[in-house]
Amino acid sequence: MEISIEGWRQCVVDMVPAELVRFDEPMSRHTSFKIGGPADVFLAPRSYDDLLTCLEVVKKNGLPCFLLGGGTNILVADRGIRGVVISTAGLDSISVTGERLTAEAGARVEDVCMVAAEYGLSGVEFINGMPGSIGGAVWMNARCYGNSISEVLEQVEVVGEDLSLTTVSCDPSQFDYKRSPFQAMSGCIWQVKLHLKKGDRQEIYRKMEENHKDRVDKGHFKAPSAGSLFKNNHDFGAPTGKIIDELGLRGVTSGGAAIAPFHGNIFINQNNATAGDVLSLIRLAVEKAARERGIRLEPEVRLVGDWSPEELSFLTNVA
Repeated sequence: MEISIEGWRQCVVDMVPAELVRFDEPMSRHTSFKIGGPADVFLAPRSYDDLLTCLEVVKKNGLPCFLLGGGTNILVADRGIRGVVISTAGLDSISVTGERLTAEAGARVEDVCMVAAEYGLSGVEFINGMPGSIGGAVWMNARCYGNSISEVLEQVEVVGEDLSLTTVSCDPSQFDYKRSPFQAMSGCIWQVKLHLKKGDRQEIYRKMEENHKDRVDKGHFKAPSAGSLFKNNHDFGAPTGKIIDELGLRGVTSGGAAIAPFHGNIFINQNNATAGDVLSLIRLAVEKAARERGIRLEPEVRLVGDWSPEELSFLTNVA
């Protein structure tokens, strides 16, 4: 028999320490879009043992579960997320041994870059200024300025469905543009190990600042957003932002959301936007690109939570 929401909550109360549990937690507090309805159950582990406890209650009771990283690449439905959300934000320890940096999944990308720089280690300058967690960056195989996280990724420790810890050795050939083998796994990334190289500390800081400034200049931090909304596809002959500009959509609004006037591939929450407002702009761009260019734009941002099949049908119905 299917367990009710109240049943889910009781299962959690019986197994998880109260200080790690929140009910009806607004996801707008945990996403870079500052958008999203409530999660029925929100769990915030602070240690490996906490994480195992949270995963155990999910497994034992067959509860729906969403693993939340930095919340920077998702659009959560206005109706929220049914079931359990496990946030990795409290799992943020970083350590360095020689040329290897180990970080728990919830460590902020910015903190990983700063620790690497402090130790004179080069290899992650390209992601400095990118919001989000290192676990999320690995899961998505974060890429920018011609580099991908997979190029410096050595090992990933994953808690599997059976709650055992497995160490996965990584080969760049297992990864692709915004894709990693972890997207096909049902486990949870616990921590990652990066193999970096000794470099000149001043040069490392210079490159980090250069990349951060470029993001600022492009408007990534002018308003709440999820960064680039759509993936770039080289087969289209131009970056997606340029295509959206040429379609005449830059600056178009829907409710409190807008396709940013300063960048065609950044959709922003400019005035208390709802997820529905943003989705209507995504639909507009997808359908116009299909109709006028014959191309299928693919969202990079994940649509998470209680969306109806009808709301998302345009993603598969376009020509």
